[in-house]
Amino acid sequence: MLKYLLLPVTIVYNWICWINSKITGSKKLYAPVISVGNITWGGNGKTPMVIEVAKYVQSLGKKPVVLSRGYGRKNKEEKNVIVRDTKKILADISSSGDEPYMMAQQLTCPIIVGADRYKSAQLAKQFNPDVFILDDGFQHWKLQRDLDIVCVNASNPFGNGMLIPSGILRENKFALKRAELVVITNSILREKEDLQSLKNEIVAITGKQPIEVYAGNWYITNMANGDRIDDVGALRRKYSFVPVSGIGSPENFINTVLSLELKIKEKVIFTDHHKYSDSEIFDVVNNLKDNEKVITTAKDAVKIKEAVDVNVQNRIYILNISVCFATGREVFEAEIKNLFN
Repeated sequence: MLKYLLLPVTIVYNWICWINSKITGSKKLYAPVISVGNITWGGNGKTPMVIEVAKYVQSLGKKPVVLSRGYGRKNKEEKNVIVRDTKKILADISSSGDEPYMMAQQLTCPIIVGADRYKSAQLAKQFNPDVFILDDGFQHWKLQRDLDIVCVNASNPFGNGMLIPSGILRENKFALKRAELVVITNSILREKEDLQSLKNEIVAITGKQPIEVYAGNWYITNMANGDRIDDVGALRRKYSFVPVSGIGSPENFINTVLSLELKIKEKVIFTDHHKYSDSEIFDVVNNLKDNEKVITTAKDAVKIKEAVDVNVQNRIYILNISVCFATGREVFEAEIKNLFN
């Protein structure tokens, strides 16, 4: 099997990551650092958790700044870019990357992208931050963290148990010991017995009960005008939908669409961080009947909207979600509050 053929590469990858973690110098920033990360490749609900952390920090009257690498951005001439300040978005998606640009639409705090996040933090001094939120920071050894939050996808927590490229693990699952908080995302998409088994496994590794969250507080908007659709029942009765996505775990998006009892005609799935062309989306929309629409994620929407005109956008709906806590909200809040005591 392919995973065994790739095993020599996996061993080398694991060795390089271990060496990197031991020799990389770690710098302390001038404000506390909350890292939100994962131990697997893609699709862990990390970005919604970054947004949730930022909003909660702001609810405490504190000033957060999000530091992101800006994975997949096209324009890399400027190594460190302020995507937004406290008032408005300052950069386009090519300079930002899809996830930071989506966060910039949903947050009112500064967001800065760049591979060197220490330099991004120096750029952030103008905003006088109380705390930094490090997007995808669990394996970012160059900065010291005060709170590590690690997201584990309930639908596929550890893959086949092997490291990249034989599996989806970035590092061994026992690395969860480093985390102050382990958050199981998409918790309602897993059977109760299986979820309990996963929780027991995490407790055995970390000695701590994981927090359970899921994608909720959903609402649907039209891409062209941003109008919110309050009568989802009317959508169910009137239309069938073609889900289009290029995210790490498209099955979670599909399952959420199904949970809303929307009829699915077919699915169009691309790889994570896919760069959409106008022809790709036009081909999908052009094949729709009058009673059919496209539905996509907020992350995909920022790229699709850049690629198509308003006539195509009118046929596309966006499923917007946020983090809901099934368990552990009080633990989550207490850990963050402790940073400011």
